[in-house]
Amino acid sequence: MNPNHTARLPTLCLITGPFDGPADFHHRLERTLLDGPKLVQVKCKGLTEADCIEVTARARALCTAFGAPLVLAASPEVLRHTEADGLHLSSDRLAGLDQRPLAADKLLSVSCHTADDLQRAEALGADVLLLSPIKPTSSHPDLPGLGWAGFGEMIAGLRAPAYGLGGVSPEDLGEALNAGGQGIACTRGLWS
Repeated sequence: MNPNHTARLPTLCLITGPFDGPADFHHRLERTLLDGPKLVQVKCKGLTEADCIEVTARARALCTAFGAPLVLAASPEVLRHTEADGLHLSSDRLAGLDQRPLAADKLLSVSCHTADDLQRAEALGADVLLLSPIKPTSSHPDLPGLGWAGFGEMIAGLRAPAYGLGGVSPEDLGEALNAGGQGIACTRGLWS
């Protein structure tokens, strides 16, 4: 883990949501960043590689202007064609790795759902952990919500800062901080 990365992490992590074309993406991200500092995760699911690269270039320009770290939820191959600060891995992608998929000078963010996921992410040198779901969600109906107490128990003793994800909104920030987290990660409530 690179302490220079984590020292500049804000308490809010934005996961980009749906948008209608590059101009709409730019407008939504700019409005979101105007509300204050955030770690930005560009979610490329459903985008072509070319669209992901284009959207990331737009995000890079805005994130640079606002001093926001930018991670890309895509493959390491797509990351190489961008100027993103790092890569975000799903827990499924994490399960298939036995070594860190990018250099130490890049941020590595990982979604985790279990204690095993957290241990695996730390063993790979993850810089950021997104632990979910905190509350029940439609995206993971088979996973019960951890609650903030469960979140706090699972992240206790971890080196990497952890964000609570899943059914949370900016109103939950105080709970996340009280549980020992870095903050919250969400789309709802941040992606205008």
